[in-house]
Amino acid sequence: MKDITEFFTNENDYPDLDAGGAAGRLSAAVRCVTVNDGIDYSGFDVLQSLMRESYPAVMRAGSFELIGRSVLITIPGSNTELRPALFMSHQDVVPVVAGTENDWTYPAFSGTIADGYIWGRGTLDIKEQVFGIFEAAEYLLSHGARFERTVYFAFGEDEETYNFGARAISDTLKNRGVRLEFVLDEGGGKIQSGVPFGAPEIFFSQIDLMEKGYADLELSVKSIGGHSSRPFGGTSLGRLCRAVARIVENPFPAELSPVVKGAFSALAPYITEEPLKTLVADPEGNAEAIAAYCLGVPELFPLVTTTIAPTVIRGSSAACNVMPQNMEAVVNFRIAEGHTTAEVMEKCQRVVADPEVSLRFLQANDPSATARTDGFGYRTLKEAMNRYFQDVVIIPSMTAGATDAHHYEQICDTCLRCSPFMGNEADVTRGVHGTDEKLSLRACAQGIRVLIRIMETLTEQK
Repeated sequence: MKDITEFFTNENDYPDLDAGGAAGRLSAAVRCVTVNDGIDYSGFDVLQSLMRESYPAVMRAGSFELIGRSVLITIPGSNTELRPALFMSHQDVVPVVAGTENDWTYPAFSGTIADGYIWGRGTLDIKEQVFGIFEAAEYLLSHGARFERTVYFAFGEDEETYNFGARAISDTLKNRGVRLEFVLDEGGGKIQSGVPFGAPEIFFSQIDLMEKGYADLELSVKSIGGHSSRPFGGTSLGRLCRAVARIVENPFPAELSPVVKGAFSALAPYITEEPLKTLVADPEGNAEAIAAYCLGVPELFPLVTTTIAPTVIRGSSAACNVMPQNMEAVVNFRIAEGHTTAEVMEKCQRVVADPEVSLRFLQANDPSATARTDGFGYRTLKEAMNRYFQDVVIIPSMTAGATDAHHYEQICDTCLRCSPFMGNEADVTRGVHGTDEKLSLRACAQGIRVLIRIMETLTEQK
């Protein structure tokens, strides 16, 4: 795999871009500890003060609102007949796993700039996009540009936890009668080899049009416990384990959804390896065979099925000779396009088939709608990505993870998920929610160029 910077092109655009200053401001943002634990919000206060102080042109042109601890910035456009655009991301970051603090090359919340990188939690997920949006708008406004379309910036407070902030912003805009032209949220953030798709000669990056549904299913079993020498009838833990095993042993079917068909169609001219070379000649007719193939490829199987991941078990005694009483487990599902949370619940109840096991969703939402690809937003984003990343095939696809974008579907039919801040695949895999999260200085500047290019299309053209 080539280094990510080998794909960069047109790095001389906007020659007076203050890339060093942008890196410094992102570094300062990383030092704001914005882990949303429901208790200490002081890091959010510092982060929002940094926003206000760092971008005077944005603050002069727009209004800054707090909705809870989420941020909504409105920069009015000159043409109210044009639908606005919304650029979004989230302020919060995940914590560092206890006991791994010393595994970091530089402290996780230091924002250290060294070795050609900005290091720390949030450099990939996703303060670089929060501050990159500010940097792009500040650049244009300070150069005398004026937005023709109204532009919104929306930065939620709890994407990693409670998922209330983005919904509150979306509801606010809906109540104000806003209908958006497009939304741009996080997603992608890497350039990948085409090998898993049978296209070893190319590299690709994604514009994600939708996201899978999400569900945390809690299973619980109650018992009186007691001494482990008298386990007549089994234990609550044993019953719980059987229930989880039955769910895992009954996977959901593999299907090729319309969005994934679109991804294969976009890659079809580059696919040279069998069996996909033959199959993608007719994605519709060979959908079942393509889906079956994808099930056996680690990178592809999340694209074609509802995934099942047991993640939590709790309630047992610390003593090995004590039978547990009330036991709980959580199974996480990422629900495939075309399916629902109700279907997941019905199937789990059916395969568990044990009245002593209670099932309930802790949180759940259906898959998102699919963004349009025939409008201004998708076209503009794809053109910008093509300009700044050479020899990369840009494809429409989907994200197996979750973002805040789906909250805006009530006011927008083009919710796009694509981060122009690219990391090497190994760095992204290790760093997002993991150790040594970092963003290269060149990638930081290149992502800002992409955003400037997109925002330029929203300004009055002289």
